[in-house]
Formats: sequence, C-alpha cells, structure tokens
Amino acid sequence: MRMIVSLKYAIMALVVIAGGLAIAPVFETDRHKGPAAVIDADTLQIGDSRYRLYGADAVEAHQMCRKPDGTAWPCGPQATAALSDFLQGREVSCEAWQGRRDVYDRLIAICHAGADDLAEWLVKNGWAVADPDANRLYNYTAVERTAKFLGKGIWSGGFDRPQDWRTLQTGKE
Repeated sequence: MRMIVSLKYAIMALVVIAGGLAIAPVFETDRHKGPAAVIDADTLQIGDSRYRLYGADAVEAHQMCRKPDGTAWPCGPQATAALSDFLQGREVSCEAWQGRRDVYDRLIAICHAGADDLAEWLVKNGWAVADPDANRLYNYTAVERTAKFLGKGIWSGGFDRPQDWRTLQTGKE
C-alpha cells in the first residue's frame, strides 16, 4: 500500500514538472525581451512597448553640450548613437520597475543586454547622470563620479542636466 501511495505522488510530481516545462516557452517569449530600437539614450522600444531606463537620466535626443573651449557639440545625438551601437545585434531584456509609468506613458524599467545594465552603462560612459533618489540597487552615483573624474561623454565639457534642459525647452518644471 505504501509503495502505491509513493508511486502515486511520484507520478503527480512528474505531471506537475512536465506541465511546468510545457508552459516555460510562454515565459521565454515574454514581451519584455527582444531586439530594442533606441528612441533616445534612455528610451527603448521592444515590440509595441516603450521603456524608460530606471536610475539614469540621459541627455535628450536634440540636446547640445559644450566642449571645454565653449563650442557646441551634439551630445544628445551622440548618446543615442552610442547606445544604439552598443546594442547592435544584442537581445535586450526589460523588467518593469514596480509597474510604474512616466508622464509619457513609458514603462519605467531595468533593462539589460546580457549582463550589462543599460542605465549603468550610460552613466559609466558619460551619456547620462545618475538619479540620486533611485533604489540603492540601481543607484549609479558612484559610477557617475568616476565618469566625471575621467571626463567621459558629457563630462568632457559643459552641459545642462537633462531635467534642466527639458525645463528650458518646455518652460515647465
């Protein structure tokens, strides 16, 4: 009798495991994964969904910065191009951050290409500033200090912080 009960539980366990394996491909094709189109340096599109990278604020697509001699250079387009080049041929995976959306209805997300955290990559390479209020797991202020010290990207000269630049362009805070 005991052997029949044990066999019954073993068969039930196998059915549960097999059922789990049967639906696993559904999760592998999650709508948050795939090739990403770079809209601007902190906005990605995968399929029909747009994602705003959590923890960083990148220069805007049309933003200009200043070289050390004061001449303008197109830091926004260069930041967008740098991220686009970095992601060329790579699958991107985005996980919505607490299901939140921004004012443009983009999902706030943590996005990776392989092991690379994309917001951290932007900050590390001087294409974005860190959000000092971000969750400590995604707070890139130390990475930003290093990029600033090394004069990478926007830190090679002068620039308006992206939030300030948006305010200047729209007249809204």
